[in-house]
Amino acid sequence: MDLYEAFNAFTDVERCIIIKSDVLRLGLKFSERALEACQGRTDILFKGYRIFSYDCEETVVYGQKVPYVIFLEDGTPDGTCIQIRSSRKSPYTIDVEEDGTFALYFDSQAMGKIHFARAPLFYQQTINGIPMPALVSAHSDLLYVAANKHCDFFSQGIQCLFCDLTPHAATQKKSETMILRKDPELTAEVLKAALGEHCFRHIFISGGTFLKGYEGLTEVEWYAQFLEKIRKGIGCWYTATFQIQALQDEGWKRLYDTGIPSVQPNIEVWDKGLFEMICPGKAKYVGYDEWVKRTVRAVDFWGPGNVNPNFVSGIEMAQPFGFKDVNEAVESTLSGYDFLMSNGVLPRQGDFWCIEAGSRLAGQEPPPLEYFLKLGIGYLELREKHRFMTCAPYTCRFDLLHGTECDFEYWHGNGPRSRKAQEAGGIVYDFKTKTSRVAGGDHGD
Repeated sequence: MDLYEAFNAFTDVERCIIIKSDVLRLGLKFSERALEACQGRTDILFKGYRIFSYDCEETVVYGQKVPYVIFLEDGTPDGTCIQIRSSRKSPYTIDVEEDGTFALYFDSQAMGKIHFARAPLFYQQTINGIPMPALVSAHSDLLYVAANKHCDFFSQGIQCLFCDLTPHAATQKKSETMILRKDPELTAEVLKAALGEHCFRHIFISGGTFLKGYEGLTEVEWYAQFLEKIRKGIGCWYTATFQIQALQDEGWKRLYDTGIPSVQPNIEVWDKGLFEMICPGKAKYVGYDEWVKRTVRAVDFWGPGNVNPNFVSGIEMAQPFGFKDVNEAVESTLSGYDFLMSNGVLPRQGDFWCIEAGSRLAGQEPPPLEYFLKLGIGYLELREKHRFMTCAPYTCRFDLLHGTECDFEYWHGNGPRSRKAQEAGGIVYDFKTKTSRVAGGDHGD
């Protein structure tokens, strides 16, 4: 099913969601003149300083000045947020128009005007001689901290098959400032500087797995200390989350005491056999049944809706061992969402699988577009069935660049973040005139 077939088959799904889904699975490329037009600019948020490459071929680093996020016009003031995943083979191209604006093309057909996410001011600053974005990177209105860019699963050859964390870190080390393990005090100083710009609303902290500990501390102790120093440095937790492996109760208690508002013990894929094959390190050291059990137990600490394990959407169709039928793949993952939600866990619909060259699944074909659209529809239905009326609080439609759950929520949901709620509140936006008004009023903004 190509893009136009999807438009016809999924007439009830907003067009921008279909385009975003296809761009995320296939990546995109820039015309030469579009790339040239980006060089020398300091107002664009460029790729680089990330925990993963999010590139289908060679890793793009910061110095190459390739934009990281686009917003595709969709009839709203900001547009639809989409991550740029570089791929020379993609049918999607960003080109510069005669008037100097940029547009997204599918083959030769224009999909709409786009603009790039803006680089924050702190990206031009250093701390102790270190570029600030090497410690904290920006994702639109979200601040991202890769506390530890090393995973011991790679050392044993049992890393998740879709992951390029350690190979990407090695590439970064050759091409841009890369801090393997972040100093929490310096990181907190950068977060303070970034938050002072008053354009960020979320903090996301992640890192690789320690199997033998580090600096005399266990994994839980090291990360808990890191979180405590961050909280002390910035004064309080904003809407924030922390990714770590599924822990036993004493580990959850230690992390809960840091005050971090939510956690993500990422299960990645629901089918037990695929989990054991795709995530061999997690299967060896924790195990599927124990991972699920510990994830549910975390709700006793953080409460319903604040435990948000990620799924890598589409990974269950990796070949030759994954599902071959779209409906079977979707049903498997939806059954996982349903089980977790029924136990107070609000899983993420998941980052769309990026088939990175540094991962063990490099060269795979992406799942069909139909898969991602059916999964998005089903996820929203299950969320509302279980009365989770909003996505996880630390993310929103303006920074969820590598998934569509917030887009489905806005365009097709019934919760407080939905377009339906916006219109019920009397807010009307006219895309042509770029003005908004309260229904019955006569003023724009």
